[in-house]
Amino acid sequence: MNAGEQTIDWLYREQLQVDEQWSVRTERGFTWWADQNAQTIEILGEETGPDGDVGYLIGVRTEMVTDLDLTAAALGDLNEGPMRCAALSGPVYDAQTRTLSLCSLARVHEEIAPWMTVVIGAAAVTQIAEAGVLGPGLAQSLGAQPASSGHPQHGRRPEADEMVYAVSLFVDEGKEPCQWPAEQFDAAVDDFMRQPPSLIASAGGQGFTVEFPYGPNSSLCQVIGTQPHPLYGNGLLVLQRFPYQVASQEMGVELALTLNGAELTRNVTGYGFGSYVYDNGMLCFTGFVPNALHRQIALPNLYFACAARARAMSLWLLDADWGGASFSPEHSAIGRKLMSDNNNE
Repeated sequence: MNAGEQTIDWLYREQLQVDEQWSVRTERGFTWWADQNAQTIEILGEETGPDGDVGYLIGVRTEMVTDLDLTAAALGDLNEGPMRCAALSGPVYDAQTRTLSLCSLARVHEEIAPWMTVVIGAAAVTQIAEAGVLGPGLAQSLGAQPASSGHPQHGRRPEADEMVYAVSLFVDEGKEPCQWPAEQFDAAVDDFMRQPPSLIASAGGQGFTVEFPYGPNSSLCQVIGTQPHPLYGNGLLVLQRFPYQVASQEMGVELALTLNGAELTRNVTGYGFGSYVYDNGMLCFTGFVPNALHRQIALPNLYFACAARARAMSLWLLDADWGGASFSPEHSAIGRKLMSDNNNE
């Protein structure tokens, strides 16, 4: 089996321990019902890297809300709720089925499979919990219906699978302090962020801030270990900001959902664990890595994933790819301020 098939098999047999009675095998994965929400885990694509290694795009999708029309009010509720408070997945809307699902997407190849499969499994577990706990209330506020369903032959589960309660591991470990110590942030900045693809970077306590090229300016990325998640407690908040003005807040949220559909189901740039959200003229990507994943997610890997997203957003939004001139210090916020001050003298 290749790395993608091995990942699917490990998730089915080991991590999620899927009951065959409540699952359906698909051509490249499976759909199963841990409770009342269908979850599909599949290989969605393949990529060949410059060294010839093949990466496999593993998608996790859990149906959450159905019979949903994206009115202005619904868009506002989504933006302020599941999009802004995303952890390891983000909402994706299917206009044909009028269904909102939680989605995650990750690239897996032989080198990273041992730890990335654990992260994908964590995304699956948290999706199950969020769809079951938050889905009914969200459906009510959106004027929609919970996306509950059952196995095509065996119907609805009479009792939930034990995996529904596995999310307690993340909640319990989130009660401990952030598991990434301050010295790891300092080391990540010193070892990797004093040169491109960073424009400028700094660490302070349990966090780092870095600027990436964004057209003639820069985009801001922060990884913060001191801001708990409302569901999962302590861990790492990941926040990237991309200035982008549109005609209205509604259009901005629609764009954020469109980007979710691209990055969380088809074309992952960094790690597809989180969600876009629109906020005051900014397209932001936000995600949260729970404490329980501190052995899997290393800060340098997270940094380079954010860099890949920053490059993609500069290209997608501004049609400005990175080149040698992109890393001129004058593109950073402080560089732009110094140039402005000099021009005003």
